[in-house]
Order: sequence, then structure tokens, then C-alpha cells
Amino acid sequence: MRLLSLCCVLLLLSAAQAEDIMFFADDYYKSLGRPVLAASAANPSLLPGESILHINLANLGQLEELLPIDQNGPPRDILAEMKEEMKGGHALAISASLIGSGPIQVASGPVMVDDIAPGERALLNYTVNVKENGTGWSRLTLDISYQQQADVSVKNGEIYPLYEAARDNLSLEAFLSGEGEMLRVLGSSLSSSLLSGQKLRAVVSNDGPEDLYNCSARLLTAPPFSATGPEIALGDLPAGSLALLDFNLEIDRDAKRQDYQMGCQICCRERCSSLPMTVSLPPGQLEGKGLPALAILALAGLGAIVLKKTDLLRRDKRRRGPRSRI
Repeated sequence: MRLLSLCCVLLLLSAAQAEDIMFFADDYYKSLGRPVLAASAANPSLLPGESILHINLANLGQLEELLPIDQNGPPRDILAEMKEEMKGGHALAISASLIGSGPIQVASGPVMVDDIAPGERALLNYTVNVKENGTGWSRLTLDISYQQQADVSVKNGEIYPLYEAARDNLSLEAFLSGEGEMLRVLGSSLSSSLLSGQKLRAVVSNDGPEDLYNCSARLLTAPPFSATGPEIALGDLPAGSLALLDFNLEIDRDAKRQDYQMGCQICCRERCSSLPMTVSLPPGQLEGKGLPALAILALAGLGAIVLKKTDLLRRDKRRRGPRSRI
């Protein structure tokens, strides 16, 4: 047993020299693993003016190994230290500041988060102002400072953690739609079936005075969503017309039942546009109970088409011109 403890100490000493690991001389256990933070925009499409940018901050780190060092001590202290050592991969006392660039100005201060465990994430909200002439992708920086537990010791039931400071700069992107947008999303919803999996269906309208040619659409997503499949070919979008989009999606099993923001990028021969979308994930959606949502979507889509058709007919009568195609 003493030989095993000696081997573990020698192993930790070699690891400490390689990775600058700190530990107490009288440890019962020692864990290997550090926080690994990653950031992505939850609503990557922004309109001109003031809006809220939601950012997912995830901890991708993991507990790599838990090594027994010395088992000669009070059993309660040994057990308590083993449990506390498993917190080595947590990111603690996080302060995250968003730094704007170009047409995006950040109007809010740092966001504080107490703890993000490995495999977990936190949603950060920032107020941003987007200039009216901003368009296309813009890169932002998330400046993060946090604490991580370098080691912990338990003596007579008292816990003595040893923390070290860490800092990270993470990059993320947001898409700016620009002003005078001709396209808009009339509605969107999720449907579910055992055969086709998760799908996002949306109705897009060209409300501008000009026809758009050779258009295609792709989905702009962030966790807990990820788009699958190629871009959707739409062809031409005449002025006043509608287009029905069906996107294939993958949804994380731990996704919370709430409203999410995402974007739909439509590129035509004339221009590219990014349209904001709100998607609701109701209770039971991941368990294959998408029939009510599908029925609601069908009724909503039919109602939107009827209203659009009526509006177009009214315009045609006023102009006494040829009827627009839908």
C-alpha cells in the first residue's frame, strides 16, 4: 500500500512538472482535469438597434482521473476529500465581459456566474446596439476570468480548498441583418415523428417590391440545436410571394423547454439576408409528441397563406393588373 502511494506521488510530481499542478503534501486523493470553456451565440442573428444577445457559455472539461494518494487517515476525511477533489473541473466565480467590435456596441457590463460544472452551461445575456448600416458576420470577444480548484485538503471534517485564478478570451460570431429588409419569417414551429426526426418548418415572405432570383436558405443555429443536411434551394421569390422551408435539426437531449432564438440566412443573386426566428420547445417535444405542434403549424401556415392571398388579390384589384403568383 505504501509502495502504491509512493508511485502515485511520483506520478503526480511528474504531472505537476508538465502541467504546473499544485497539491498538498498530505493529500488523500488528487484529481486530474481542468475547466475548458467555450462560447456561442444562442441568437446569432441581430437586427439594427438595441437588442439582447444571448450567449451559451459551456464547460467542456472533464474529470480525467482520480488518484488515491494516502489512505491512512480518518475514513470521513478521506471520503470527504474524494468528493471535493471531483470539483477540480468546475469553473468558479466567473466574470464574463463581452467586447464589441465594428457595428456592434455592448451597453451592459460583465455577467457573473457562480459555478459551471463539466458538461454544463450557463446562459449569459448582454444588451447590444447594432448600427443601421451593419450587415454580415461580425466577430465578438468574451473576456472571462474565473477561479478553479487546484487542490483541496480535509482535516478533522474541515475543508481547505486551494484556488488559482484563470483567464480566457473566447471568440464568437453574430450575423447582422441590416436595415430595409424585404424578407421576413411569418411563423416557425418544430414537428416530430419517429420516421423523419426533428424538423423546423418556417414560412418566409418577400414583402419587397422587387423579385429575388436563385435563392437558397440555411439555418443559423447554436446549442442546444444543430442543423443537418444541405442548404435548401428555393429558386425565385417573386415580390409578394411565400416560401415554405423545412430544415432538419438535431436537438440536445438536455435542452430546456423554453423559447430559443436562431436565424435563417437566405442568399439570392441580389443579396444575402439573415432573418431572426423564435422557436418554442414545449414539454414533451423530445419524446415524440409533436402531433399537436404539427397540427397548429398546419393551421397557422394555412391561415397565413389565406391572409396573404387575400391581401394580394386586394392589391391586384387596385392596380387592375395581372394576378401575382404565390
